[in-house]
Amino acid sequence: MSEESAPPPRKLDVEFVGGLAWTAGAKGVTQAVTWLATLIAARMLTTADFGIVAIAGIIGTLTNVLAEFGIGIAVLHMLELDRRVLAQLNTVSLVFCSAAFGCSVAAAPLVASFFRSEPLRMLVIVNSLGFFITAVQAVPLGLLQRDMDYRRLSLAESISVLVQAVVTVGSVFAGLGYWSLVAGPLTGKATGAGITAFWKPVGFVWPRWNSVRVHMKFGMEVALSRIAFTAYSQADGLIIGRMLGDSALGAYQMAMTVASAPAEKIGMLIMRVAGPLFARIQEDRNLVRRYFLFIADALALSIFPLVFGLAVVAPEMVHVVLTDKWQAAILPLQWLAIFTALRTMNGLMTQVLTSLRFTTYSLWISILSFVVMPVSFFIAAHWGTAAVAATWILTAPLLMLPPALKLFREINCTIWDYARILAPALVGSTAMVGGVLVLKQWTLPGAWLPIWRLAIEVTAGGVIYGGILFGFYRPLVMRYVQFFLRLRKDREGALITAV
Repeated sequence: MSEESAPPPRKLDVEFVGGLAWTAGAKGVTQAVTWLATLIAARMLTTADFGIVAIAGIIGTLTNVLAEFGIGIAVLHMLELDRRVLAQLNTVSLVFCSAAFGCSVAAAPLVASFFRSEPLRMLVIVNSLGFFITAVQAVPLGLLQRDMDYRRLSLAESISVLVQAVVTVGSVFAGLGYWSLVAGPLTGKATGAGITAFWKPVGFVWPRWNSVRVHMKFGMEVALSRIAFTAYSQADGLIIGRMLGDSALGAYQMAMTVASAPAEKIGMLIMRVAGPLFARIQEDRNLVRRYFLFIADALALSIFPLVFGLAVVAPEMVHVVLTDKWQAAILPLQWLAIFTALRTMNGLMTQVLTSLRFTTYSLWISILSFVVMPVSFFIAAHWGTAAVAATWILTAPLLMLPPALKLFREINCTIWDYARILAPALVGSTAMVGGVLVLKQWTLPGAWLPIWRLAIEVTAGGVIYGGILFGFYRPLVMRYVQFFLRLRKDREGALITAV
């Protein structure tokens, strides 16, 4: 797409914010349902139940990335694809996913033997049924994202998450144990895939190499990069499960789930809307820079106070919400919450680099991470799960700085520009953390119930963060308010014109 054909920024703003509204509305409902289901499962199942399913999930995640082969990402970012090529890629997706299922079934006994857990064999096989769901969903989902059809994307996700939660909780009460954590996600994913395939039906045509070669190369580089990323990002769990056991892994995975929740529910909300946006404007570097800084600012302002605050109140939160049997998750949770801020910002950079088609560069960074991270986790595991969690932060500069510098060069953005964007969120979060620590150590009576301590700490943290923003960065806050008011007016005007 040439610069001349790119939509004007104001129109893109309206579409982007409209997408955020749809996605946020869906997330608001599904997050509450998901957390309720997770808490019910956490109270009724054991840490070992979560641990054994986590191991099967790690294996499934690794092979699922390979099975998808980056086809959905290629459909999103390669705007030149026609219907016949899409049908050929749909066939390629089915072939790869079928092959991945066969390989996973064959490897299941080896996985069970490696982790010395016979139930893992059947868990891996059943989890592998998700490959066929991936095959059906890859191309239709990419098309919905390319069309920036946020309404349908939000509805499909909402329905799938609701189905997952209902099936998970129902299975828990039915006494299915750890199988509840498998049945729910599989059913929910199948529901979402069926809906997207219904809205964006794509046929099957036998692929011709000359027609799909370029697109498969793009997809292959994305897939290999994601495989390397998934492998090293799951290596901590594999090493903990092998060296420290199911219970330690269950506590660590719960810490990871809780620490990642703000990024997944809010950060991914923003980046999910941003992906199609960057795909559409990929040829206009000025627009890419504009939206990158805008979205980075929004991510920092919304994510930083949540994850840094979570790190401070983790002891009380675990005691109140998860009960004392999850005490082993507290220290890993604190480290992982801090790392979530870094990973979220790095994820945005990687997403923009992919939209600019620097997939080869991203692949090499992922390979470097794949070499460094498992070794680091193995060494850290000798000091326990908290040391493994801290390793993510210690290695972050080595693995996250190169993509940042590459992106800054490509979009003509300086480090100072980026630092200035992050300053309000960092200053506000630092003040919030300091204030809550003072409150915990010298103000709150130690005899108070943890639930009251938690409520006061969260309230105080929110007041301090908001006070810093309104007291020292009022112009920034007012710019956001005026920005959304203008967009609301533009959107209402467009609706009136359409009527």
